[in-house]
Amino acid sequence: MLKQIQAVSGLTFAVFLALHLTNTWLASLGPGVYDGMQGVLRTFYQFAPVEAILLAALAVHASVGVLRIVVEPKRTLSTRARWHRYAGFFLLLFIGGHILAVRGSSWFYDVYPGFEGLAFSISAVPGYFYPYYFLLAVAGLYHGLNGTGIALSRLGRPTALSSAGLQRATAAGAVLTVLALGGFGGWYYDVGDVRSSGFAVLTTRIAGEVLGVQISP
Repeated sequence: MLKQIQAVSGLTFAVFLALHLTNTWLASLGPGVYDGMQGVLRTFYQFAPVEAILLAALAVHASVGVLRIVVEPKRTLSTRARWHRYAGFFLLLFIGGHILAVRGSSWFYDVYPGFEGLAFSISAVPGYFYPYYFLLAVAGLYHGLNGTGIALSRLGRPTALSSAGLQRATAAGAVLTVLALGGFGGWYYDVGDVRSSGFAVLTTRIAGEVLGVQISP
């Protein structure tokens, strides 16, 4: 039963993951394309009932995954399964903070990060956010692709990628992520004064008031 619950909740959240990654990869084409697509997608995944379902699916999926590790007999994992678990652990470690960072500003302050918000974070702390965003995207892609195959098999529809196919898809996603980070980082075009955006001003104020961290404008 736990496996089926994990499968259904994972597939539910995978819909959002696919949209989110696609939107992220469009950053290499410029702020207008990225923000335009995000505006369209938000009407779906930030519609309150849909967002509640997605957040509940994520919470259930993560909780069941941890529960299964604790209660089920230990077993020898294949290399593919180990990487799936490592990616899951990484996502579990950072997903709460990521959601709070990108949705908290809009929930509590009606400020949406958009392209400028991500570009600001990279501009402010590049040594952290370049690897953070890269690893978050690649871990999400690998865990999502492999997990979708596992979930469909558990629900009677075996359609898993081969190991070679999974590696190629993950590598392609990694390349797209690097290109997207280049977009946010202003490698290809002028991204403007991202430190004067609403998200930058809000983040700077909160960092100063709550965390005691000063970010230069």
